Formats: sequence, C-alpha cells, structure tokens
Amino acid sequence: MLGSLFLKLILPSLIFTAFLFYLITIIKKNLANTSLLLYSVLSFTTLSIILVIIDIKDENRLISDIKEDKKQLGIFFHDKVPLIFGDAVYLLISSYDNNKYANIAEIEKFNHAIVAKKDNDNKNIILIMGEASLYSRYSAYGYHLDTTPHMTKLFSTSNSCIVNNAHPSSPITRDSLSMTLAFHTPENEDNLFNNKSIIEMAKANGYKTYWLGSQEIQGLHGSKYGFIAQKSNDLKLTDYNDNKLANLLVKVLSDNAQKRFIIIHLYGNHLPYNNYDEIDKKALPNAENYDLTIHHTDRIINDIFKVINEKKIDFNLIYTADHGEIVNVGHGLEKGREQYLIPFMYKSTNNRFNCDFIESFRNKDGYLSGLMNKYILSELLGYEIDKNILRNEREYDRILTANENILPFSLME
Repeated sequence: MLGSLFLKLILPSLIFTAFLFYLITIIKKNLANTSLLLYSVLSFTTLSIILVIIDIKDENRLISDIKEDKKQLGIFFHDKVPLIFGDAVYLLISSYDNNKYANIAEIEKFNHAIVAKKDNDNKNIILIMGEASLYSRYSAYGYHLDTTPHMTKLFSTSNSCIVNNAHPSSPITRDSLSMTLAFHTPENEDNLFNNKSIIEMAKANGYKTYWLGSQEIQGLHGSKYGFIAQKSNDLKLTDYNDNKLANLLVKVLSDNAQKRFIIIHLYGNHLPYNNYDEIDKKALPNAENYDLTIHHTDRIINDIFKVINEKKIDFNLIYTADHGEIVNVGHGLEKGREQYLIPFMYKSTNNRFNCDFIESFRNKDGYLSGLMNKYILSELLGYEIDKNILRNEREYDRILTANENILPFSLME
C-alpha cells in the first residue's frame, strides 16, 4: 500500500516541489533582498493554513466526518493543501488505525437512568427505522398526494397513533440512530462504549434480538450504529433492498423465541430517490421521485404488517425515521429545519402501553424528541427509568447539528 501511495501521490509531488524550489533558487539569485522571498513564502504558507481552516468550518458535516474517522482529515488535506505537504499529511493519517468500534464484547454496565426491571408483558417489540423521511410528504400527515394509504389506515385504528411534532436528535444517520439505541448524548458519546445499548438491555431481560437492515453497518456512515447492530443475536442485511425485509421477518417470527426485539432499518427515501418501482409510478403518475419513495416505503410497511397479522402475534411497533430531508437537496446540512421533521407512528396490542404512554415523553414545548426513543424502548423492554433523569432529558430539548454544534431544537432554522 505504501509503495502504491508513493507512486501515485508522493513521487509526483516531490518532482513538482523540486522543480518549484529550483525556480525559487533561480529567482533568489536575482533578488537583492532575500528577506522579501522568505516573507512571501511565509505569507503564502500562513494564508494556505488559514484557508484550509476556513474550508473545514464551511464544509457541510466535515467536522462530524473527521470526528467519526480521522482519515477524513487526511483526505481533506490531500485535496486542499498544495505540494508534498498535503500528501504527507494524508499518508501519515491514513496509516493510523483508529477503529474505536472494533471491540464488540458485551458491556456489563447499565446507564444510571435505569433503576430496575419490571413486568411488562410485551412479547414482540418492533422498531422500524425509516431513512431521510420528511413527515409533511406523508398523506397520513395531510399531504395532498396519497403517498401513505396503508400507513394511514394501519395507524388510525384502536391502540394506534400518528404522532405529530416529532424530531430526531441529529440530521445524520450514524448519530441519530446510535442516540436512539444507546445512551450517549449530543454532548458526549462515552456512554456508547461504557453503558449497555438497548439491544444489550433487551438480551439482559430475556429477549432474542434481531437486526434486519437494508443499509451497511461498516464504513464512515455505518460503523457507529453498526457497533450496536453487531450485538444482535441475529443480523441480516439486504444490500439496500427494502423489498426483502418482509421475507426476513417471516423467518424471524417462525423461530421458537418467547420474546423478541426486532429492529428493521430501511433504505427508505435517501438520495438519489430511486427506491420505487412501476407500481408506485402507476399509483402516483405525476408525483416527484421523492414522493414515489414515500409511497414505496408505505408498501414495505404494509408488507411487514401482513407478516405480523399472519403470525397473529402480540406486539408493540414503532415506525419513525432517523432524520428528515430537504427534498432535492439532502440532509446532513448545518441549517434547514426540514431535516428535523419526521414521522412517528405507534401501534400496540398491549393496553398498558397505549398512545398515552408515547405522549408521556412529549416535552413542554410540544415536541417528541428522538432522544426519548431510548427511554421509550427501555420501558417497553421492561425497565424502570429514574423519573428525575427522564424529566431532565425530556425538557432539555437539543439537537446535534451536522457540524457537531449542540443547539436547542427551538433555535433550528
């Protein structure tokens, strides 16, 4: 690898740098004042460093990417800093192994918010996590096109609810999903490594755990929640094909487990908005591509419910999304409120955990934060939560922005 990098990066830069220094030597011989040359070189170097720092601050989610994987800093220097210096920084950082997610051994310690176990009678807990899903494009939330005919019906029956004013903890999947399934916060991710995740808590209370995912669990975008996913008893991935998830669920519900905690992670509505087919186009012939992906997701959810109904199981099911979307622009941007506007739907066959249970996690400003997901799931899994900690977390409604800023949700523009 080092030999390849030398030929591709270092050698060309060395040749160019040597040539440049040769030119400088020629110029220097013809300059009466060598201090002027030194001043010029120093000024150029200083200006380059300042411009690089400004670029880092201005690049969307770059700070977050660098925090997640230091190699991103090396790539940035290689692209931005001239001559051999950028290549040298890239080579140095790329040789540094910083796989903080390598150790997936079971964590023993519960978060301090968990007080005790309690009876819950919930046999099958299912979390469906959508992707890049803007709630206002759902007909279930009043959109003018019939993008979610199935979900509108499924979540409008008894012991079901279509929840308004829900927002995620971050506009980036790796952060939002990991803060749903672990006890780290926008301020500090230490609890991701120090406390049991929701999956580990489920296992500790007698649940068999399953991760059925359409997205990768490795790399820059997936390793953080992949660290949690790999704690599951059963992990299956579909290579970005949501259509395969219902069949995987058939196999899950056909085993002999007495209690199950199932996470279904969709590809959903992610750019480039191509997750749809001819059935969706026929149903909504004049719709934008993004709306077609919403309609396709609605069909996936309906397929999942068909499996659940055929198996005749008791269940508690949450459908929500990791973050919203600025349609035709994307997400993971420092500004843009639509990145934080998501669906949240709930259905339960257990009257003890009805829609009032979900509403109890809504804060004084009227919002249900994604930071509450871990506490909702904890209670569904049979754990008692410290009331003071829960109240403080519920009322301190903040988000982690794309560039790692912590901001009250009310101030997001």
